[in-house]
Amino acid sequence: MNRKILNFGVFLFALSISITAAEETNDKEILAGDQVAALYLGTVDLIADKKVNEYVNLLGRHLADQTERPELPWVFGILDTDSVNAFCAPGGKVFVTRGLYQLLETEDELAAVLAHELAHVVRQHHWQIIKKQQAATQMIAKMQSNMNNANDLFTQMNGVFTDVMTKGLDKGAEFEADRDGAVIAARGGYNSSALFDVLAKLDGLKAEAKSVELLFQTHPTPNQRIDMLSIAFSTELEAAALPARAGSMLIKISVP
Repeated sequence: MNRKILNFGVFLFALSISITAAEETNDKEILAGDQVAALYLGTVDLIADKKVNEYVNLLGRHLADQTERPELPWVFGILDTDSVNAFCAPGGKVFVTRGLYQLLETEDELAAVLAHELAHVVRQHHWQIIKKQQAATQMIAKMQSNMNNANDLFTQMNGVFTDVMTKGLDKGAEFEADRDGAVIAARGGYNSSALFDVLAKLDGLKAEAKSVELLFQTHPTPNQRIDMLSIAFSTELEAAALPARAGSMLIKISVP
């Protein structure tokens, strides 16, 4: 599969000029997420295992209730691809790839992955980028009416936006989501340190492997994330670093 198919940045860039105005900020954000989710699901199907999809939704919604935005229409799913990654869309849409799900061993680890994506949505990391792009697009359109070389300027600016988006969020946003995700997982009764285990698994994968190519391109290295999360760990989080329900195993995806 072409790695660009699941490139969240490309989706957001295309989306930034297509969102219509709505009366409420949340309405705009949710609409954006719906359109991004439609792009995902128009390219990659959800796994056919209804039991596992329901399981992920139950866990995800439980964690969402621990956040400051439980009212969002949260939806969770597993994308049927070998790529090892997880994605979120504005307004409460969260996807984990089959490749990543099958890499995980315990419910604590899945909770850590979902909580990281929840943190991105709660902090509106992707939504803020979309709004900035919309504002910049409007500004450039104004400039076009007053400049002879407006088309050249527009092309250059679009190139800048595309370059930024295809590289993912900045490192600070990823570190923030790691830290907030550990808090969300702990609030939900899960092992606050489980993300360390997930990151160690990712670090064990070869960076040149096709299945993790996009992940390594759009995120800080697992070792960088481990270092920053270690620094951010509070006494309260350390106290919650215990396996939930004896580190219950994940429900395995059934093979058709």
